[in-house]
Amino acid sequence: MTQVSPTRLWVMRAMYLFMAVGIGNMIWPLIISHAPTVPRMTGVAWALIGTIGLLALLGLRYPLQMLPLLLVELSWKVIWLIAFALPRWLDGTLDEGMRTSVFETSFGLVLLVVIPWRYLWANYVAKPGDPWTFRWPAGGGGSARAGS
Repeated sequence: MTQVSPTRLWVMRAMYLFMAVGIGNMIWPLIISHAPTVPRMTGVAWALIGTIGLLALLGLRYPLQMLPLLLVELSWKVIWLIAFALPRWLDGTLDEGMRTSVFETSFGLVLLVVIPWRYLWANYVAKPGDPWTFRWPAGGGGSARAGS
């Protein structure tokens, strides 16, 4: 297993804390006291981002186990920047609101240096995955079958 330094773990914890506090301050007040007329997809986005903020709290205790959350955070930001902001910038239709979103979303690129890439590669790519089939352990154990 690839080791991650204590310093890197603390940097990851700081990122999880930043995510939890930032989302807690910006999104959770919207979730708690929203108007009944909030557009459906706005509510979906708030709920999804609010969930990321809650799960980031787990990252304070388990920074490596919650690494997929950092990947989700990095992925959605990169996808949004490339698929939505870049075309608007290229065709000259990037308005002030979109510019603000680009600026705010771009801060997520700091995750490129926060994520322990060697650890990620060793544990999520190179390491054999979990089995796709169930095999009973040697010596029986068949009496505890699901559904029986």
